[in-house]
Amino acid sequence: MLSDRLALAFPVFVVAMLTALSFWLDAVVGTATPQEKQLRHDPDFIVDNFVANQTGIDGRLKHTLHATRMSHFLDDDTTHLENPRLVHYTEKRLEVTATSDRAQLSSDGEVIQLSGNVRLTRAAVGNQTELVLLTERMVVTPDKGFARTDQPVVIRNGTSRTDAVGLEFDYNTRQLELLSEVRTTWQAVPAAGR
Repeated sequence: MLSDRLALAFPVFVVAMLTALSFWLDAVVGTATPQEKQLRHDPDFIVDNFVANQTGIDGRLKHTLHATRMSHFLDDDTTHLENPRLVHYTEKRLEVTATSDRAQLSSDGEVIQLSGNVRLTRAAVGNQTELVLLTERMVVTPDKGFARTDQPVVIRNGTSRTDAVGLEFDYNTRQLELLSEVRTTWQAVPAAGR
């Protein structure tokens, strides 16, 4: 009989202990002032497999932003992206794709700071081969179709490789400006067999 009473009392005891523990945790966590809570850098929301599209006033797709995870932080109103992929379409439907390990969006969503294994690719068009830019950090302004970096960059275009420090790239006009320490090498194309 005594063992039956103990068997029935044990779950009640466990529930009472968990309730007391939850009240204690709430009291400890709840002691933070509003200022202390605001200083904490915790995400207020997280979205996995994030996709955002932007269209122009004509309804045509301007750019698409993908990320494996998007986290928004209320304390500084920033948005962090993991494995972002930005695809920009010019008026001539020329596709420019930028990828990296991570990125941060400005609070107004106008500027994207890519970092870690940044790769920007302009698709081949007409008689122009695919253009690939490789760097560690790049700032992209999607609405303006503009990218820039002050970091070392490698540019691969057909059989050429160009190394430079810093660039500005307007991918609407396809104008690329290299800022310093520019060095280009060409690989010879093998002659056709006779």
